[in-house]
Formats: sequence, structure tokens, C-alpha cells
Amino acid sequence: MRVRTWVVLLPVIVLSLLGTGSATAQNPIVIGSFGPFSPPGSIAQWSEAVEGIKLAVEMLNERGGVLGRPVRVQFEDSAGIPERGRAAVERLIVQHKVPAIVGGNHSSVCLAVTEVVHARRIPFINVNCWANAIREKGYPEVFNTAVVNARIAVAGAYFIRYLGAKTVVAFAENTDFGIGLAQALGSRLKTIAPELRYTYTVLDREAKDFAPAILGFAQRPPDVVVTIMDPPAGYIIINQLREFGVAPTSRTWLLDLDALAELPDFWDNVEEAGRFLTGIALFHPAMKLTDLGQSVRERHKKRTGREASRLVFQGFDAMWVMADAIRRAGSLEAGALIKALRATNLVGTRGPISFSLERGPFFQQWVEVPFAIIQFTEVKQPLERSTIVFPAAQATGTLRRP
Repeated sequence: MRVRTWVVLLPVIVLSLLGTGSATAQNPIVIGSFGPFSPPGSIAQWSEAVEGIKLAVEMLNERGGVLGRPVRVQFEDSAGIPERGRAAVERLIVQHKVPAIVGGNHSSVCLAVTEVVHARRIPFINVNCWANAIREKGYPEVFNTAVVNARIAVAGAYFIRYLGAKTVVAFAENTDFGIGLAQALGSRLKTIAPELRYTYTVLDREAKDFAPAILGFAQRPPDVVVTIMDPPAGYIIINQLREFGVAPTSRTWLLDLDALAELPDFWDNVEEAGRFLTGIALFHPAMKLTDLGQSVRERHKKRTGREASRLVFQGFDAMWVMADAIRRAGSLEAGALIKALRATNLVGTRGPISFSLERGPFFQQWVEVPFAIIQFTEVKQPLERSTIVFPAAQATGTLRRP
């Protein structure tokens, strides 16, 4: 009888030790998240975003959670495939009953997912899907702390003009992100440098060999080659551009507009091909962070032993903004959450975050996402030792040709 009594009483004793008034004793608020944990999705990118999401949850719970309840994340795998992403989000909503979703890493997947969250009226913050079309749908449930193609196109176009280029060729992956950014870059170049000749080629992001597309430019290379491809395809084409002597060379600049240079596995995959590459960076250690951003950066470095990438900050900011909206709404009801998100005015890791309500590519988008163009000049050069070469106000050094 004594044993049976202890078995019955043990849960009561444990609960009393936890403290019924603490956040840990309450039912958690479960936020849904989806991204590529398996191929052909960009696992390298998504794993960085997951680090940021987990850091946000950790810091929220250290502060007592939200609405007096701990926060937990339920992850689902999209594999970078639209159908898998749609199914993942359906599971999050139907099976796990999540009131809100933070996630996404491929624009084609996010485009499919937005139809689900719109139909089911579930607030969604996009972590890393860049396509303008996601914003142009104008769905009230969809918010974006990720950068948008329209902003990357502006950055790339002005840098290309700064280089004095006359001919530019872009290699873009066959996704909404890749094709959309290639088209947006062309439109912007046509406006600011109408004399420049620009073409783009669409490539299969699941291919392993891009030689047929590259070799056509080996004899008459352009002034600038632009790559717009997620890993692993992005790494493959950078290596092959060097292998075939197309870029970077003393004649041709190589510009990556997929922010690959910030990823922790960049040098493991490109080695010599990364030297003299220029690329968009949405975070560089020389760029200014807020106090919150500096705290996240230090925590990440202590935990992993390496510098945070922009995806860590993107994952963190998305979860931080959603938690803030829940707190201000005082509710998990969709209408209240959407209203609170639209009124966001919060300091994130890289600056104050608010959402534009102007219809078009910036709808419910954090517009002022910081960026810089960087250049590596040595093999395996750490991100913090790379040179910011554009815009001039942020430059830490000058461009170098091979």
C-alpha cells in the first residue's frame, strides 16, 4: 500500500515543486514552424534559421514566457518542396492546433503555404522567402521579416552600376525566388543603367552539372556574372565558374545575390572558388546591431563557437515579433493577432521593425532590412575579415580583382 500511495502522490509532489504560479506550470503556447530538414531543400540555410528561432524561445521563456505561459515550437519538414510544405502546414494547423506559424525557406514553398494560412486564417511570419509574389498577394495573414527580392534587386543593380559594367549574365534557379529576382534585377538595371546589356539563364536547382550553360560564356565572358541559386546548386555553380575560367577573373566579377557567403558551410563547399567573390550580405560583423542583436550574437557564438549568420537573426526576429504580437493582443485569436502584427513597432536584432501596409511587393514587409556587398580576398577568410565594398558609407576597404 505504501508503494501505491507514492505512485499516486508523485505527480502532485512534482507539480508542487514546479510551482503552480510559474510559467513552466502552465500549458505552453505552441507556435508552428516549417522548413527544409531534408533534401532537396537548403538544409544549411534552414538549420541556421532554426538556431535563431530556438534562441528566441529560450530568451522568451527566461523572461517568463508570453501571457504567463511558456513558448514551445513544433517543427515540420518541408524538404524544400511546395507540396511537402503545404502538407507540413496543414499538420501544424489541424493536428497540432497551432495559433500562428513562423518559418519558410524557399519562395515556392511559401507561395503554396500562403494559400493554406489564408484559407484557414492563421497568422504567418515568413523567415526566409524572398519572392515579391508572396507579398503581392496581399493576404492579411502573411507578414515578412525576411528580405524581399525587390530590395535585393536594388542593391545588386546599384552595385553593378558602381562596377561600371556593360554586360551582365545571371544564372538563376528555376524557382519563384530565382526567376523573380533575376527579372527584378533586370527591371532595375533597365531603369538605372539602360545602356547595359543584361541576360539571365534559368537552371534546375536539383542539377549537379551546369557546364553546358557556363561554357557558352567561356570564350566571351561578360563583365559581371550573377548567381541566384540556393545551396547545394549555388555552391556547384560557383565552383564550375572558376573551373572553366569564367569568373571571378581579372576581366569578370562574380556577384552572388543569394547571401551564400554568410553560411557556415560556405568555405567547406567552395574553397578556392570563393576567393574574390563579391556577394550580398544581410549581416556582417562590422554592421551595427541593436543591444538585443548583440545579445543574440554572443549567445550564438558561445553555443556554437562561430559567428552568427543573417539567418540566425532572421529566425530570431520572426519569433520575437510573433511573441510580441501575442503579448499585445492578449489573445491567440487570429483577428486580434493580425491586428497586433500590423501595428508592430519593435526593436529587433538589426533595427526597429514595423510593417509597410502599402500594396505591392512591400505589403506587410519590414522594408528597412540592412544589407551590404562584401568581398572575400583569401580562401577560408572568416566573415568578420571580409571587406565591405558597397555602399560607400559602410565600406571597410576597396574592391580587388584576381
